[in-house]
Amino acid sequence: MKNMKFVGKDSKQCDCCGKYKYYAPVYEWYSMVTEEFLGIVCHKCAVRELFGSKRSKRYYRWLEEMEKEWKKH
Repeated sequence: MKNMKFVGKDSKQCDCCGKYKYYAPVYEWYSMVTEEFLGIVCHKCAVRELFGSKRSKRYYRWLEEMEKEWKKH
């Protein structure tokens, strides 16, 4: 199971950083070990949790997949 699942674009407060985002991409965040639901996070926190501070090839592939998902919603 993936630990981040795209939910859609919404106006919500991020459970990770606590900032309120207006019509921004949000993700369901799951624990990698227990697969337990941890909360709804913004795009910035999702990138930080998945890839850290480095921009890797995996990040760019993931970003392309997410852009396709954003267009669907």
